[in-house]
Amino acid sequence: MVSLEGLSDIPGVGEKVKKALIDHFGNEAVALKVIQDSRVDLVASVPGIGTRQAVNIIKAAFEIQFGASANMVLRSPDVRKIFESILNIVRGYANTSYAKDKLLLYFPLPPSKLNIINERQQYFADAMDLAKKLSPDQKRELTQLLSQVRGLYRRVKPKRIRGRVVLTNDEKTFDRLINEGVEKWCPVYALSEGENVVDYAKGYDLVLFISPLGVFDESIDLLDNVEILGKDWSIGDVLPEMTVSFYSRNYRVIDAACKLGEHFSTLPMNTSVEKFLSGIDIDSLTRVGEILKKINEEGDITTGIDPDLDRYRAAIKAFPTAIAEVEAWLNEEIKSRIVKSEVKLGGQQIISILQSADIDGPDPSAMRNMLPAEIVETFTETIQEAEDKLVQMLDLTTREADWVVGVISEEIALPVRLVNERVNDLEDTLTRIYSEKQFGMIKKMASELESLKRPVMDAVQVLLEFDLFLAVGLFAVDYDLHTPDISMEYSGVGIRKARNLFLVESMLKGSHGEVQPIDYAIGKTPFRPEGTNGENVAILSGANSGGKTTTIQTLSQIVTMAQTGLPVPAEVAHLPVFEEIYFFYKSRGMVNAGAFEATLKQFADIVVSEKSKLALFDEVEAITEPGSAANVIAGLIEILQGDPRSMTVICSHLAKEIKEVCSVPIRIDGIEARGLDSNLELIVDRTPRFGYLARSTPELIVERLTKLAKGKKKAVYEKILENLMRDRTQ
Repeated sequence: MVSLEGLSDIPGVGEKVKKALIDHFGNEAVALKVIQDSRVDLVASVPGIGTRQAVNIIKAAFEIQFGASANMVLRSPDVRKIFESILNIVRGYANTSYAKDKLLLYFPLPPSKLNIINERQQYFADAMDLAKKLSPDQKRELTQLLSQVRGLYRRVKPKRIRGRVVLTNDEKTFDRLINEGVEKWCPVYALSEGENVVDYAKGYDLVLFISPLGVFDESIDLLDNVEILGKDWSIGDVLPEMTVSFYSRNYRVIDAACKLGEHFSTLPMNTSVEKFLSGIDIDSLTRVGEILKKINEEGDITTGIDPDLDRYRAAIKAFPTAIAEVEAWLNEEIKSRIVKSEVKLGGQQIISILQSADIDGPDPSAMRNMLPAEIVETFTETIQEAEDKLVQMLDLTTREADWVVGVISEEIALPVRLVNERVNDLEDTLTRIYSEKQFGMIKKMASELESLKRPVMDAVQVLLEFDLFLAVGLFAVDYDLHTPDISMEYSGVGIRKARNLFLVESMLKGSHGEVQPIDYAIGKTPFRPEGTNGENVAILSGANSGGKTTTIQTLSQIVTMAQTGLPVPAEVAHLPVFEEIYFFYKSRGMVNAGAFEATLKQFADIVVSEKSKLALFDEVEAITEPGSAANVIAGLIEILQGDPRSMTVICSHLAKEIKEVCSVPIRIDGIEARGLDSNLELIVDRTPRFGYLARSTPELIVERLTKLAKGKKKAVYEKILENLMRDRTQ
């Protein structure tokens, strides 16, 4: 492995990107480690860097360290597209963006990395083993929980805490509080000479006073909302929310990780699963899960944990409504009772007197003396009932009921007024007690949660890696993949009961029926079917729509997947590790001199390369005129056949013509249609016959069109079919 000295060593990381990475992660060393750990999710979170660029940066760094790149082995655009399509299928099984992104770092490796290919083979064989043994319920549970896992947000977002202030009489302590970012959560002040804690205490629910030297005003002892800390204080003592915020911001991820931890020990075991399990501290996750039930996603203590805390929380929430309703009820009730009263003064008259008195503002005591005792008693009783109602609405205890006394004015006037100062005092009391109680509970939890951070972070990282592992396993089971036999003793590729991955994909989506497996061999391997003799070049001939392209596409799928370390879509597959892999689809554009020249140059590069290679061509004759194509292809074959490390399969309709002009013996394989079935589909044995020249069967296509057509078109197809059949019999 090549070590990276700095961010500038990574292709694609210029000064602008470098600065963005350093600004986000704090320093270059941390940014480099994040990239080397393949944390696409973290790099993508950097402002100005999206997921695509993050993948490119990490992939570039990975390729430098690894000493290999995808394009080193995948030498043509078409083979790269094939492999990219394969990866996209696998990525569809991943539940996390981490696994989806990291799969992009997997690509076919050269022979020098055979040991890594073998390690991956064993790793993914374990993944297949696990996936096969999982019950449907286990699969469902794992995928559901893994879909909630992502990389943890390490930085917490400050949340302004109302009603708390941190004070200190020490400059070093003040500097530390500022450097730790405490002021982003709540006010932080250094007391000036002459200032006292008491001056601040009246305006806050909770005052945390840090006095490292033990010097403080004795009057603080009389305050019940001040907590004094000495020289051994920690950030957790004044801001436990900072620790809890890490858990609340990552709440669903950590909750899912804890639940996955419970399931992990019940999974079918093998070497790789045991290694995953060893990276998870189950006991710590269990404890985190228990604590997590006590806090919510906002970082507050959840309901049902402490009855008194729930009571105060509900009282604070209900307070504005309760005050308004009690005030409205009180005034309506007094009016109603006075109207119904039987005093000598008319009830309505008394109301008018009281209202005018309220406007004029007479002495309250004089008003009491002016009114009949019965009216005064109505006021007194109704006010008492209103206080009782407020106590009930706020769910206060008998001892706490005294807090309500004085909230309603005892003045005899309509409307009866509430004493704003006492209303505020009552609300402040409820808020202060709630804040102090929640602070104490959070502080106790935070102390334990801080010690459990590392096991949580380790477990989440293990689960992200496990998601990739499981994705490959489930993919392998669905597509019936098998571990290939890779050996540098082999020169070619031999496959038995292989199925084209893209056809299997469409089959699984319900587009068609079962995919017919095929056998094929090129070069020397343990699989040497009748009609082959280890030839390193073959022409694949046969019917239109018979499966020639699908056959070589299947070969490319198996070889690229095998060299990536993945299982392959074949029951048996023997192959070496090629240094280069080529694939060329037939040209679909206009044939011109420029295109012909460019293609020939590309072919020349392949022919002169001294590296071991697999080259697959689909109807090369499309690059030039039919009369010249056979000679061009024959020339390529004559050179390629002389290189025992080059394996070449060429699909062509000109097999007969190529053989006639080729100066060396050449193996021709054939796929031939035998007729039409009842649905007018071609009946084809997709496995080629080795050493057999199969004829193209356009007459079968025309026959199908003839049977489907009507009217004048039918006559056209019949005439074409007649000419084709006459040509075949000659």
